[in-house]
Amino acid sequence: MDSTYNNIIQSKTIDQIHRIIISKALAQKDSITTISKELGFSRQSIHREINRGTITRRNSDWTETTYYDHYAAQYNHEKSLSNRGRLSKIDDDSCLVNYIIANLKAKVSPEVIEYRIKNDESFKSKVSAKTIYNWVYNGDLGLDYTSLPYGKRRTRKPYMQEKNVIKPNGGESIEKRPDIFDRIEFGHWEIDCVVGSRKGKSTSLMTLVERKTRYGIIIRIAKKSKKCIVNALKKIKAKFGKYFYDIFLSITADNGSEFKDALGMSLTLKNGKKVKIYFAHAYSSWERGSNENFNRMIRRWFPKGTSFVNISQDRIDKVCEWINKYPRKQFEFSSSLDLFNEEYYYIIDNTSKS
Repeated sequence: MDSTYNNIIQSKTIDQIHRIIISKALAQKDSITTISKELGFSRQSIHREINRGTITRRNSDWTETTYYDHYAAQYNHEKSLSNRGRLSKIDDDSCLVNYIIANLKAKVSPEVIEYRIKNDESFKSKVSAKTIYNWVYNGDLGLDYTSLPYGKRRTRKPYMQEKNVIKPNGGESIEKRPDIFDRIEFGHWEIDCVVGSRKGKSTSLMTLVERKTRYGIIIRIAKKSKKCIVNALKKIKAKFGKYFYDIFLSITADNGSEFKDALGMSLTLKNGKKVKIYFAHAYSSWERGSNENFNRMIRRWFPKGTSFVNISQDRIDKVCEWINKYPRKQFEFSSSLDLFNEEYYYIIDNTSKS
């Protein structure tokens, strides 16, 4: 038996050499279990292979003999391959597949991968974002749902919301926010907090997102409190200097207790300049959709449960820079940073002329 299984080729599929070995093994009455163990294939695979190559031969005395013929098995295998059609991209283009896997591991979305492949002439094959999603869902890339930007898509039951009562506490209801704020005019922001680990210190991140350009700012705060929020806004004011009130026309917040000091958040000056503060309805996160999506991108780098105590502002700034430079499908794959700079330098030019 040992001589039958010498020089076995390691392969994921049964090839012509394996078929010759199977033919010899069956001739010496080896069982399917023995053959499967020696060749490294499952019993089902060996059983299917034997069925594929089994033929019936009529002898000279008109009796019939049934046996496995490796020539017939190889012929039937090649015939089935010819009828299969062309290989799929995932089987035919290993460079494309490796590029997709590398980008998914680098936290790049399938939509951006599709755009990059489409504009890269070195790739002969093109693939859509939907196909990439399907490959991940089917396990074809060897990656699970965590490789996708937001994991597995889930459907939620509709939430029956009661009538909300807004307590502006110095700000105004989102219902009073003019329609021009609907991503037409630059300078209207949404604010939120990304909480860290619930254990120990409550160090969190304050996030601001401009509605028109989706440009974001992240500030590390000691805890979710009114004082920390106002101090963080003062840091941003110092950064933009005299252009601050032209860049920050309004801020829309949720009903969290950390945003209750609307007067302090408005940073009102003696000459009347201030930032208008609006409050969204309770349990209505879609009213601050830009901020919610921005926070989801932060979670690609800092998953829920991450403690921000030992994470420096420099590292947070690098994550913020990555998000702002990320190609956006809604902007024809321009980045939020590009759009923000256009608006920012436009303000500087107009201010210097006046």
